[in-house]
Amino acid sequence: MLWSLLLLFTICGSLVYYYYLWLSWKGYKKPKKELMVGRESVSVVISARNEAANIRELLMRLGNQNYPEELYEVIIADDGSDDSTGNIVSKYAENWSNLKVIKIDRGSAKYAGKKNALQQAVKTAIGEIILITDADCRPGTNWILSMVSCFESDIDMVAGLSRTNTNENLKYGSVKWFEYFDFMAMYAVAGGLILSGKYFSCSAQNLAYRKSSWEKVGGYQQIIHLISGDDVNLMQLFRKAGMKITFNRSAGSFMTTSSVDNWGELLNQRMRWASNTGIQFNLNPEFFVYLISILLITFLPWIVLILNLKIGIWLFTIRLLVEMSFVKAIFRRFKVVTKLWLSYPLWLLFQPIYMVIVAVGGFFSLYRWK
Repeated sequence: MLWSLLLLFTICGSLVYYYYLWLSWKGYKKPKKELMVGRESVSVVISARNEAANIRELLMRLGNQNYPEELYEVIIADDGSDDSTGNIVSKYAENWSNLKVIKIDRGSAKYAGKKNALQQAVKTAIGEIILITDADCRPGTNWILSMVSCFESDIDMVAGLSRTNTNENLKYGSVKWFEYFDFMAMYAVAGGLILSGKYFSCSAQNLAYRKSSWEKVGGYQQIIHLISGDDVNLMQLFRKAGMKITFNRSAGSFMTTSSVDNWGELLNQRMRWASNTGIQFNLNPEFFVYLISILLITFLPWIVLILNLKIGIWLFTIRLLVEMSFVKAIFRRFKVVTKLWLSYPLWLLFQPIYMVIVAVGGFFSLYRWK
């Protein structure tokens, strides 16, 4: 009886997971629309805390955008930095009228985590389109243009792709390869699902929305109590309000972000993200079902393999064929260097241990903030 239930849950979980992979692939197969030539006003908003090591390059890149200078501003919300972040930004602002600095008083914060800084910054923004990224991210020269060009009249939010700056160089250790693959695969699947109308996940490293739409959902008011999730939870508010979201698959919109240096940093980051898992049960039950299917296909086939070697091998063979075909095709679509998708075996081997640590750490809030 227990064996039958185990096999049933394993097969059902796997089928649900494969269904969403198929939906993601189907999303990418849709014809790519011609990008509009946008001339909307834009506000780029960045919450920065102790980012002295990163903020200079970001500002240089934002100042070198292929977008009319009179149509965009950059707002840096200095979220209580105790390093030279504020001084660096202030010096840039002296020679760049498009740059604004907002000092955030963390002591009187009404919003949890980064939401307090973002809330205050977005409120002061004059642009109709709000672009969000992080201080350690690196946009290309066409980032603003590419993201704005996706805002057709009925689009309220545009999610963009982000990936770590790891490349094909073999000097990188296993943690950077694992992170790159996990990060890239995660957002590649999410992007395809968005294109199929399943608004599950996005990243604040590369996100844009209409300020008017943000105001309609009350900003962060409904998720004020949540310590993280200023991106995915905001997306769910847009979804529940019936707003339309799309994913930008144009190369000009792609963002890179700093890679971690060790496993501790990676696990800490993923614990923060995982702390939102239970919240999705109320915000988006279908997304919660998708997350459960990932858990089932990650753990149950290993138990089946121990109890019945033949069936276990079949389950893993099917998963290998499905996932590797999907990953290879998606990585090629996003022009990812060939050797990096070969990180899949390493990812598959460590995934169960990694997910246990992340799930437990996220549930018990064992992660740390800056």
